[in-house]
Amino acid sequence: MDPNDIDPHAADNAASRSTAQLRASTDQLARDLDDLLSQLPSLTGEAMEAAKKTFLAKAERGSSALHSLKENACHRMENAQECARDYVHREPVRALGMAVGVGVLLGALMCRPHGRG
Repeated sequence: MDPNDIDPHAADNAASRSTAQLRASTDQLARDLDDLLSQLPSLTGEAMEAAKKTFLAKAERGSSALHSLKENACHRMENAQECARDYVHREPVRALGMAVGVGVLLGALMCRPHGRG
């Protein structure tokens, strides 16, 4: 896979839109649940069943949106892994140098003295 084939900005924008849509759906579901709970004492048998069906339908849509977001995240992760693997095969010395650099940096951060007091 050629890394130039992937537009990271387009993928980030799509992920941001999906996240925003999921957040909006979740907020709406929470508002619907609050409305249902506030109406609960006054609902009768048929109205209770109708409210229950409406809420369950909305919960199902929210679940579908979450599943879609999860699949999108998994797909992006697989693409990132494939790009990293391709880069390591194309530039093994550079990849090794970056790995050593990151390791040294993390080691220095973890071993630095902690100021107490």
